[in-house]
Amino acid sequence: MLAYLTILTTTLSALAGAPWWAAIACGCLLALISIAEQQRTGGRIAVVGQSGVLATAGLASLANGLAAGGAAYAGGWLLRFM
Repeated sequence: MLAYLTILTTTLSALAGAPWWAAIACGCLLALISIAEQQRTGGRIAVVGQSGVLATAGLASLANGLAAGGAAYAGGWLLRFM
């Protein structure tokens, strides 16, 4: 729910004319939310023997978060001109 609220806030801030770095802040926050979820389930992953997956999952979460933040900002920016 927090991730959806972050995306909605970024879209609305772009609609209101916020600077471009709002998308980066959104992406970082989404990455932190994802990494926190991964850490919560990390104990179960370690039991299975796939703890190496968590090492690269942080970078993947950052990339996905920045892509989602950029898309949300671009959507709000386009809505501003309609």
